[in-house]
Amino acid sequence: MTLKEALGLKKGEMAALVGAGGKTTTLFRLAKEFCEDGGRVLVTTTTKIFKPAKPHVHRLYVVQEVDALLEEIAKIREPMIIGAGGSLEATKLVGLPPEWLDALAEKSDLDAILVEADGAASRPFKIPAGYEPVVPEKSSVTIWVMGIKVLGQPLTPEWVHRAERAVDLLGVELGETVTEELILRLVEHPIGCLKGVPSACRKVALINQADTVEEVKKATDLGRSLLGCGVERVVITSYLGEDAVKEVLQ
Repeated sequence: MTLKEALGLKKGEMAALVGAGGKTTTLFRLAKEFCEDGGRVLVTTTTKIFKPAKPHVHRLYVVQEVDALLEEIAKIREPMIIGAGGSLEATKLVGLPPEWLDALAEKSDLDAILVEADGAASRPFKIPAGYEPVVPEKSSVTIWVMGIKVLGQPLTPEWVHRAERAVDLLGVELGETVTEELILRLVEHPIGCLKGVPSACRKVALINQADTVEEVKKATDLGRSLLGCGVERVVITSYLGEDAVKEVLQ
């Protein structure tokens, strides 16, 4: 089973990726799958990502007007992964305004638009700040990513991006153990892990870093609980091998 099949992504959809523990890897793996199926796919961000290059993208556009990007996309008919941003800052690509992506979703005939909608500082778990994520309104699915390796680790900045937000939201203490209960409380909190997702958007959880049999079991147990928290599907993955999808729960 491909990753896009496991996630239930359909041709022509815009998907926003939020969370931590494998967003960028997921973004480019999905783009590759759409392209290999003969599709034209746009990969971008509403924040900042490291400047993508081949083989992750075939062309990279830095644009100042959404109409100019629409014109360039219309010229491309062959399967292709297209990267786009508004500017470059050293090694980073600065993303596009969410309203531009809404326009692209409506006016282009791309096979997929994949958007990284927040940052995570390479941690396996994150709690969003007040100004994030930036999910375009026309996104039809939001993929919340986390790394199962955070389970059982201390609630510290080393393991959790914006760990101090958990203190503010839940009244817990820094350094206490990250349990399944703690994760579920953060997912269910109105301004927790799933904040900022448009109301009409499907919510899918991707539990990554399940690299051992024990980690797959832990991810499966957590995934079953997540299905009761407004998440319609849970995909468990490991990117250490070719077969990334380990389990699908729905």
